[in-house]
Amino acid sequence: MTITYEKKGHIGIFTIDNGKVNALTFAMHDQLYSHLDEFLNDSTIKVGILKGSEGKCFCAGDDLNEGDVYPEGQEDTTKKILTLPRNKPIIAAVNSWCLGEGFVYLMMLTDIRVAGTGARFGLPEIAYAMAGASGATRLPLHIPRVSANWIALTGEKITADQALQYQLINEVVPDDEVFNRALEIAHMIASHPLIAIQTEMECLKKCPEMTSEEAISLT
Repeated sequence: MTITYEKKGHIGIFTIDNGKVNALTFAMHDQLYSHLDEFLNDSTIKVGILKGSEGKCFCAGDDLNEGDVYPEGQEDTTKKILTLPRNKPIIAAVNSWCLGEGFVYLMMLTDIRVAGTGARFGLPEIAYAMAGASGATRLPLHIPRVSANWIALTGEKITADQALQYQLINEVVPDDEVFNRALEIAHMIASHPLIAIQTEMECLKKCPEMTSEEAISLT
């Protein structure tokens, strides 16, 4: 049960590895936070890739055997992860299931998304009275509102082609080419100066919520 982090040149690679469906445990959220902190503060790393371990799915969500509340005395690391001031892009490489908390991390932590033809996406929490992820992700701001409504209210899984139609992901490629395509994109981004990447990240994050005058002043 782990999330590993390795560096390849200017690229940081996060790998979810826990059983067949790569469920996330409390300890794995803590590991991810630690790895993200290292990634964001390492001036030699320009871009990241988030993926599931080889031959397994991206992430089918939290381990329900642990419940949905952190043990008493432990901080909810998920909230810390989702509020990190990120200034570097992360590419998602999605195979098979991307559900629940895996879907949340896709929406909140990744900026460019490549999925395999067999990928499936969804928020099944509504069926377990654990709904609310659509609010945490502000899903209707990222994809068309009717598409967000469908995902959040039905609990149904959507295909990679539907996710592309909904503008949830950037590309669909054969399942065995997902990571290589993500790596290719990462190299494209890493070829640029870090300061330029960080400037664009700041603009992309802040400017949509600014007036035109405020956005011009920022740039």
